Amino acid sequence: MDDESAADGAVSPPARAKGRPSRADAQMRRDELVEIAARQFLAHGYAGTSIDGIASAARVSKATIYARFGSKENLFAEIGLHSVAGMRSDLSGIPTQDRAPEDVLNDFALRIAGEVAEPSRIALLRLAIGAKDRFPQLAQRLHDHIADTISPLTLYLEALRTGGMTGIDDPARLAVHFIGMANGGLRFLLTDDLRDPAFRQHWAREVSRLFLTGISG
Repeated sequence: MDDESAADGAVSPPARAKGRPSRADAQMRRDELVEIAARQFLAHGYAGTSIDGIASAARVSKATIYARFGSKENLFAEIGLHSVAGMRSDLSGIPTQDRAPEDVLNDFALRIAGEVAEPSRIALLRLAIGAKDRFPQLAQRLHDHIADTISPLTLYLEALRTGGMTGIDDPARLAVHFIGMANGGLRFLLTDDLRDPAFRQHWAREVSRLFLTGISG
């Protein structure tokens, strides 16, 4: 283990098996590399992290990193996308049939608030904000991907409109507004109160009630 990875507390990846890896094995190695790189970015910041350092910590060559990601910027973007990818599956798992809209929206708000309360995800988002001036397209990619993860909420709002609920003129736009309410805008970047389960429960209930009041007029 090199000094940098030892200082970060990173665990050395297992030795590479020889031969052409399977598709599943290749994806596992890619995910492993993304996770190791994320630890480097979190430990040293965007500017302080180098491809050399990532390659050393991951025990791969720089050529491997460039072949898979193309650049440091693309690798960081991949980390950001990886960090928010779990939100889509979490939201897809929320039951919606035969339930009151307020209860369903409460669950959506609770899941979203829980996602942005996760410390490593917040740290990565802060890094992305810090890098925005140098790489505006990176921040835009993360923003677009986060918006895409709430598609289950958009589909639910579309179902409510189809079912006769008024005030839902643009489900996709309203879903974006809802996620802004659920994560508290800048609150999740500036405070830690969403990390408290009791506060999240109260916050989610307020969000669902205010949202329904707003669309009902």
